[in-house]
Amino acid sequence: MSQRIINLFLLICALVLCKSASSADFVIPEAKQEVEKRDLTKFIDENALIDIETSKGNSFAIYSPYMASTKRGIVILIPDIGHPPLSYNGFNYLHHALTDDGFDTYAIQIPDIAFNDTLPKDDASNSSNTETVSEESTEKKMQKPAKFLAERVPENSLDDYKTQLIDIFKALYSQLTMLEKEQLVVIAQGTSAGVFSEYLADLPNIKLDAFVAISAQLPNSSRQRHLPANLSVISPPLLDIFYTNDNPTVTRSMPERIRWVKRNSKFDYRQRQLFGLTTETRQHQRLRKEVDGFLRQL
Repeated sequence: MSQRIINLFLLICALVLCKSASSADFVIPEAKQEVEKRDLTKFIDENALIDIETSKGNSFAIYSPYMASTKRGIVILIPDIGHPPLSYNGFNYLHHALTDDGFDTYAIQIPDIAFNDTLPKDDASNSSNTETVSEESTEKKMQKPAKFLAERVPENSLDDYKTQLIDIFKALYSQLTMLEKEQLVVIAQGTSAGVFSEYLADLPNIKLDAFVAISAQLPNSSRQRHLPANLSVISPPLLDIFYTNDNPTVTRSMPERIRWVKRNSKFDYRQRQLFGLTTETRQHQRLRKEVDGFLRQL
């Protein structure tokens, strides 16, 4: 009798553990936006966090007012994919340094990109017709994420990220109040700079006095091919900045951008190369000087 009671007790414990484990599997993780916003409130005044509501969801921007004697305008900072609003690659420095140059700065929180893990047609056909050894397949699985991020972002994933990013920009743009003489500047980096240049190439009806693209690229080979042409037809003056240690997707396209600029006679285009790491303070200072000098010449 005692053995039956023990078995029944063990069965009840097992059922409770299974139920708790199954319920834990369906717990929805907290959104990255909420995590970043909660962490920032520990170091930044809550009044500096500007809520942005779009049709796709909510985002926020970190606001810092100008600290010069006169206000020159507004700068919107758009970080690269996977980077926080105040990233280590110079945006944290620009967010504060440009206020001393007379700009209100808004560093926006960008959306996540949803990767659709699909192989291109040529890879699919090759994989169906070729038998691989287990060691080779394991090596491909290990190399796939980095290669997929660099070259294999599908069109629909990139379009979805672009739509969400532009919605956030438009929502923030509608909240801005500025005088006619003040400048509105957008500084974007990486893939964010690439998709924003596509948006500007469609000549939207917005007041934008300058666009600064840092290491602009598109992680899709067909879209990347059109990037130099898109940069040469955008309406606002363009400062195109890249680093010597950028990936080949960026560095190899810089001469092609010059060729397209000459073809389309974009005379307000400037290209600058920065040396060293993007995390070095001296590079941040030079980046600020390049941006401020470019804006003062407009």
